[in-house]
Amino acid sequence: MTHDRAEILRDVAAIVIAAIACPFAWFGGGFLGCATQGFNANCAMTGVFIAPPVLILSGLLAAALTRGFWGYVWVVCGVVIGMLMIFGVVLVGGTFLPVDPITGVIATLWFLAPVSVGYLLGRGAAWFARAWRAAGDAGDAGDKAA
Repeated sequence: MTHDRAEILRDVAAIVIAAIACPFAWFGGGFLGCATQGFNANCAMTGVFIAPPVLILSGLLAAALTRGFWGYVWVVCGVVIGMLMIFGVVLVGGTFLPVDPITGVIATLWFLAPVSVGYLLGRGAAWFARAWRAAGDAGDAGDKAA
């Protein structure tokens, strides 16, 4: 199984994008949601609406870099790394984050869902573009033959 260097770099970049998106969605969504109204329960709900678009966008970016089953596996690995980064940042920051293994798995799946949607949308768009281009090339060949 041979891999060229560019393919490996694209896979690593997809992992990094998925890993960085999780803390950014968690903290960035909370900070953006609470910037105007202060930290309270209402801003937490605003953060819930900000985080999914960030995660979907990261899935789209990862889909542009990598492809196939293994590409999706690398994106899942990136989400797991990102969730561990959230735990590490909170732990270093001195804030207690009560996480048991079941809560951690649920939170990881919660973050993985929008990233997966973005990845599937990106790969679907790439498939559609390839099919459209192939159909256009086949039509051009028919025109040249006549």
